[in-house]
Amino acid sequence: SNPLTMASGLGEKRKLEEEAPEETQGGQKLPRASSWRDFTSSDPLYALLGEVQEDKVVGDDGEVREATLERYLNTLIVEQAAKKPKDWIEVWAAMGIPIESQAKVLGPIVGFGLQYTPVGGLGMILGELLKGHRVKTKAVEEAVQSQMLGMEDRQGVLREMLFIIFPKSPSSDWGWSRVGWSWQEWWKITEKTLSTLESTSAFDELGMLLDRIEAEGGKPLAEQQVWSEVRLAKVRELLCKFGSLEDESELLA
Repeated sequence: SNPLTMASGLGEKRKLEEEAPEETQGGQKLPRASSWRDFTSSDPLYALLGEVQEDKVVGDDGEVREATLERYLNTLIVEQAAKKPKDWIEVWAAMGIPIESQAKVLGPIVGFGLQYTPVGGLGMILGELLKGHRVKTKAVEEAVQSQMLGMEDRQGVLREMLFIIFPKSPSSDWGWSRVGWSWQEWWKITEKTLSTLESTSAFDELGMLLDRIEAEGGKPLAEQQVWSEVRLAKVRELLCKFGSLEDESELLA
């Protein structure tokens, strides 16, 4: 898309916002008329960013207004107002969700995203929300547990999310780098989320995740700096648990 056209479009939006008349009620000035309504058709994401700030998904009582959230999810996912996973960072910020309500809002997003695959995939969206410091790992774990318990992860949602939030290291230059984010923290969310799944699916998903990390790193995990013997032992232990194997010798190398 032409950057000049985009810039002029944004200019028009701002102009409309500035010119929107102020309404009065009982002599008191109200905020300007909701200019976002003018863009419902031409720029649905922009319109939604305005709407979610006005019509909140979390009420003053801290409870999620489910019908409102579902309406937004329909616009974002089914109507594809969100064109890329990073758009969700902006949407989440606009929603103004209190920390204690994160899991309650994220749960329905996971459920809806499993039913109607969003642009870019649900795993990427969860990863971007984590990397964009919008949601806590605990909220993701709780949302996954509420929506995916005993399920098969046929879309590879968790595998995708866990790959993009893998810590940056000399052998994982694609990874996520932030203060306090380490292999240990990554392993906690990996174990907690995958353990939610039906065990055969969990086994397969962990195997495919490790294969991808190994392939992207360009050499066997045992030769990659971040994978110490202690860490590899934890991986083998979890694979045995998922695969109901009594002995690590039953694992295929």
